[in-house]
Amino acid sequence: MIMGLGTVATDDRGGLARLWLILTIAALVLRLPDLGNPVIDLDEQMYLLVGSRMWHGALPYVDIWDRKPIGLFLVYAGTQGFGGDSVVAYQWAALVAAIAAAGIVALIARSLAGARAAVVAGLVYLVWIALLGGRGGQAPVFYNPLVALAALLVWRTLRDGSAAPARWTMLLIGLAIEVKPTAVVEGVAFAGLALMASWRRDPRPGAILREGSLLAALALAPTFVAAAFYVVTGHGDAWWFANVRSIFLRHVTANEPVATRLEGALLVLVIPLAVGLLGLGALGGRARLLMATWLSAAIAAWLAIPPYYNHYALPLLVPVAVAAGVGAARRGPFLALLGLAGAALLVVSGFPHAGETAAARRDVARGAALIHRYAAGRGCPFVFQAPPVFYTAADACLPTRYPFASHLTFAGERGAIGVDPTDEVVRILRARPPVIVTAPPQGDVNPATFAIVMRAIATDYRPVGTSLGYTIYARREGS
Repeated sequence: MIMGLGTVATDDRGGLARLWLILTIAALVLRLPDLGNPVIDLDEQMYLLVGSRMWHGALPYVDIWDRKPIGLFLVYAGTQGFGGDSVVAYQWAALVAAIAAAGIVALIARSLAGARAAVVAGLVYLVWIALLGGRGGQAPVFYNPLVALAALLVWRTLRDGSAAPARWTMLLIGLAIEVKPTAVVEGVAFAGLALMASWRRDPRPGAILREGSLLAALALAPTFVAAAFYVVTGHGDAWWFANVRSIFLRHVTANEPVATRLEGALLVLVIPLAVGLLGLGALGGRARLLMATWLSAAIAAWLAIPPYYNHYALPLLVPVAVAAGVGAARRGPFLALLGLAGAALLVVSGFPHAGETAAARRDVARGAALIHRYAAGRGCPFVFQAPPVFYTAADACLPTRYPFASHLTFAGERGAIGVDPTDEVVRILRARPPVIVTAPPQGDVNPATFAIVMRAIATDYRPVGTSLGYTIYARREGS
């Protein structure tokens, strides 16, 4: 039976402490095997590179380029302030963020369907983010707690009618947008729910207009602050291009397996989504309105931006986990189904990835040593069709402000990064980089940039080793 709206307020502190303890232990079990793995995902390597270079004065979009909002880079830069292993630092932060999101998801489910729903919802979140590319520090791992807390607060506004929680909701959404812009879709949905509650308090058009304007201003405030900083420092155009224009200039090519990626994500999500829809049907009134609106917005945000890599579905797991917890609270078979599906998918994914972290660290260290040996004092190495972890591990200078390989190698980035990739590659090679790290073309690549690099390697470079399957080439003496 679905419980009353006052569950969270009347539950004992001991029950909440046990809930957080269960989720913390589960997160540690699921994520500790990957702690220190430097190659969990290419995106994270780029975020870490930007964050670490910010400590040395690099300004995102100006000195080092990517199209992610500044909030994500600030998160990664912040993790580097503690010293020690840079990879371990950001992954500990990601682990804490995962626990926080799972805990808030559990609190929402608890308020809707009780203690069992809370535990199931939190565990579903932790298991399924690991299955959809969230083992490390993908952007949604860090902004999902913000969106989950925003949902909890808008739920309180719907439940109690007070305005203050909804205002905090929109500020949290604004912060989430500065980690990944697709959070704006859920922000619009939450704003609609908040305005509905506002209408119940005071149906006068003027009052609703004032409340809507305030909510919009709060949601946009973090973005305005970021934009203002760049305008004041004379780099407003760089901010605008990276954060707005370039998003629409990047294009999906005909050769990208978009349908296959969607099918893969849906295959992983089908069980918790099905149980979640059953849970949604068990709710009524404002609780159903919240969950139906939130789930619809999350699906829309997921489908809005191709090419649908698996981690694009990570934000969807927040409402799905809540709904799945509610569904499992109604019938025992749903709980067993979720458990079996989660366990089977973890096994298929290779969990606990035995030895993977240690092997990756050894391989990266070997590559970094080779790069340092042949590049130290001779200039900046050029990591072309290879992961940016080599720049970080070798503590190497950058030959370009576009160190993320896909910006110069992927066909879909032509015309989307602010310079011609071919011209940029020619410029880099004219500086005679002492080392080039690359691999044969993979995926839908830009043939022009590859041809230029391969010609340079054939005439001026020799292979000196491999790392992570990539070949490291050193410039020949006298070349």
